[in-house]
Amino acid sequence: MNTPSSTLEMIQAPPPWKLHGTGFILNYWLTPRFIQQSHLLHHSPSPIGRMIQVILVRYESSPVGAYDELLILDHPLISKRVLSSIPKIYVSTLTSVTHGQALWGIPKELAQFEWQDTENGLTCTVRVSDQHFALKLYKAKKPKLFYINSHHIPSSILQIRQSWKNKRYSFAPQFRGHIAKLAGVEWSDTHGLFPDFSQARLLQSFFVPKFSLIFPEAKIKDR
Repeated sequence: MNTPSSTLEMIQAPPPWKLHGTGFILNYWLTPRFIQQSHLLHHSPSPIGRMIQVILVRYESSPVGAYDELLILDHPLISKRVLSSIPKIYVSTLTSVTHGQALWGIPKELAQFEWQDTENGLTCTVRVSDQHFALKLYKAKKPKLFYINSHHIPSSILQIRQSWKNKRYSFAPQFRGHIAKLAGVEWSDTHGLFPDFSQARLLQSFFVPKFSLIFPEAKIKDR
């Protein structure tokens, strides 16, 4: 494993990681102005806008135990040969934070996740220090499940590149599971903790009742 030696003592569970859980995939189209105004996405400006994904996950099992996760997956600008990246991510356990940073260069931050079931979906509240924001997720009344497998997706979209502490990390997760269309999403005031995606265009999004995910060992190079 080509992991920086200063972090080896933190590693309890080396890759590959096999994870299982449930989640939500929220697809958004961002305008150039939205991208320009968001400091989290400013490193990848776009004159025409682009699609990103917000992914909310409840991992029921992983090599470091169960935990929750909310992240932005910023997709590649093919014309500029920029790979996908994760510019912002919150997780619910410190072990996930340290492993994500050391093994994959993912800038994980610690947060508390609170879940509340509603009649037609659920609400997830994310607490960071003394601030919080929430997502309300509405499921379809009669969801139809579709099978999805990473083998069906172009490799250029799956490949993720991260920069962390003068290192470059590249890896391509693999996954499979079933998805169902999501009826809608509502955001509370994110207080600058996360981009305000209520101001972005929500595309067709999905509920993932069950999935399996493999995070391989990353290729790590000096910047």
